[in-house]
Amino acid sequence: MDYIPRHIAPLLHRSAQTFPVTMVTGPRQVGKTTLLSREHPCAEYVTFDRLDALEAAREEPERFLRSLGKPAIIDEVQYCPDLFRYIKMQADASKEKGALFLTGSQRFQMMQGVDESLAGRAAIVEMLGLSLREMARDGFDEPFVPTEDFIRARRPRPLREDVWQIAFRGDLPELAAEPSMDASLYYASYIETYLNRDVRDLAHVGDLSKFRRFLRIAATYHGRILNKTALASECDLSFQTVERWLGVLEASSVIYLLRPFSANMKKRLVKSPKLYFLNSGVLVSLLGIESGDALARSDQAGAVFEGLVVAEVIKSFLNRTGSMPDLYYYRDSNGKEIDLVIERGKDLFPVEVKKAERARSSDARAFKVLDEVKGRRRRGGVVVCSPAPGPDAARPLPLPDGAWSLPITYL
Repeated sequence: MDYIPRHIAPLLHRSAQTFPVTMVTGPRQVGKTTLLSREHPCAEYVTFDRLDALEAAREEPERFLRSLGKPAIIDEVQYCPDLFRYIKMQADASKEKGALFLTGSQRFQMMQGVDESLAGRAAIVEMLGLSLREMARDGFDEPFVPTEDFIRARRPRPLREDVWQIAFRGDLPELAAEPSMDASLYYASYIETYLNRDVRDLAHVGDLSKFRRFLRIAATYHGRILNKTALASECDLSFQTVERWLGVLEASSVIYLLRPFSANMKKRLVKSPKLYFLNSGVLVSLLGIESGDALARSDQAGAVFEGLVVAEVIKSFLNRTGSMPDLYYYRDSNGKEIDLVIERGKDLFPVEVKKAERARSSDARAFKVLDEVKGRRRRGGVVVCSPAPGPDAARPLPLPDGAWSLPITYL
């Protein structure tokens, strides 16, 4: 299988030079173990998917850890949460940097053990699927902060496939490396595996059929303001159940809740978050969309494209800085809307998302509303569009009042 280099690799090396333990979290199949094995080929590897290794760690944790050569990679560590306190004791005793790498797909479960036992001893690195930059083998790794300096420095490579085909296939490395693989069949199995292995215990799911229905209905909220009461009613579930299940999906990096912007403005602002699925392949599978062409023609195309932009911005920050960016959306009672607001210190960068191939001046009209925010500075902002054919369409174009039109390849 063709290996796609990951932009997060330098961050892992920096964490290993600083901490005894590095924990890599993220959804299943995003390439956590592959990356660690690639970057640390001499590390000893053990996975708790193997029952004999799991049993040894549970019954003889100290001896199990001593038996591992260093550095070592322990995969799916969430299956043995009691091991964290023994890892702490080993880290305190040896103080060796980069000795242990832990991976797990159940961040919700692992973080409790980290907070209790490994605070100050472990770097937490969150890893998502492939970014568009990585798919294009583009080495540019700066976080997406659309200043004029960023736009001038960015020289993106063209996408290898149509953007709708990329959105349909999602961001998992195995699908990107094997173009002939059936994406619909892959995600159908992926979702079932996720249900059976990760959600049942974490979300206290008794009836998986109800959770499947909840996921399908939640997918229709992608890109929309989340009304938990309405979602609970549609799913025939209690409000508390919906809130708990959404919490697990968010903590597992399956969904992202984009909070509304508020900075003591006098206008009445919407207070509920917008819901996005971070992997567009999971989303379109839940929506029952069967091809990239069908996605481009569907009523959900605009929302899927918007979610793709949000996910790309998040990945650009996680891969370079290891931190989630401060992202918001803006909507007020007067009907003014901005899809995304990136907050960097006192600077606010408005981002509008349009699935069209070219932006219009009116697309950036709402950006001026951020001029009213006291103590902050509104920067020009950008309108992100889908890439159009032809060399001119691949370039940024100026819009009035300091804004820019950017193809999605500039993310």
